[in-house]
Amino acid sequence: MNINKHVRHKNWLKFSLLTGLLVLLGGCSQAPKKVESQIDYAKYSQQVEPLASELGEKEEYEFALDLARLEVNRKRYERAEFLLKKLRKAESQDIRLYRLLGKVYEAQQKNQLALIAWQEAAKLPDKTLDDESELARLSLVEGRYDDAESLYRDWLKRPEMTVQVSALNNLGFSALLQKNYLDAQGYFEEALQKDPLNTKALNNLKLVKTLVN
Repeated sequence: MNINKHVRHKNWLKFSLLTGLLVLLGGCSQAPKKVESQIDYAKYSQQVEPLASELGEKEEYEFALDLARLEVNRKRYERAEFLLKKLRKAESQDIRLYRLLGKVYEAQQKNQLALIAWQEAAKLPDKTLDDESELARLSLVEGRYDDAESLYRDWLKRPEMTVQVSALNNLGFSALLQKNYLDAQGYFEEALQKDPLNTKALNNLKLVKTLVN
């Protein structure tokens, strides 16, 4: 990294931290009470370095990411989105950003953007089954049944029996949404062949039988 690029990167992270702190301060509803103290704050401020200058680039990035999580937990989705977009410019391969963006966009009823966020997460090497599950779920919500079913069929190739059963249940649910009741019934019955005590498959099969008959 050349000196100019390094300085620009450092300055951006400082900006992110400052932005996050301003966001938190902006959420305070009460003015702080004045507390009497014998501390010489002027002298103290001259002796102690600011916190931000003591953090490395990685620590600053993680701090800003924690601020974004805090905003998500507080349901301040626009503020979280602003921070996450800034962080993405610094580290576009961090899967945590896309997971949070998926939640933020869906909470704001921006399902198309949420779907794109989960698609980006699913492209990264450290994706998990949960990431694929969220992508498939959003695909079903948006009526993109082929995309969701493609993921579920990939799960059928996995060795874990629980994952295969989940795939069959989800394939059945996708068929149910499309009113392909006989296909749905077949998927649920296949799931029960693998796991006869699977309550989700049992309940789904009862439901679809009422629609077929």
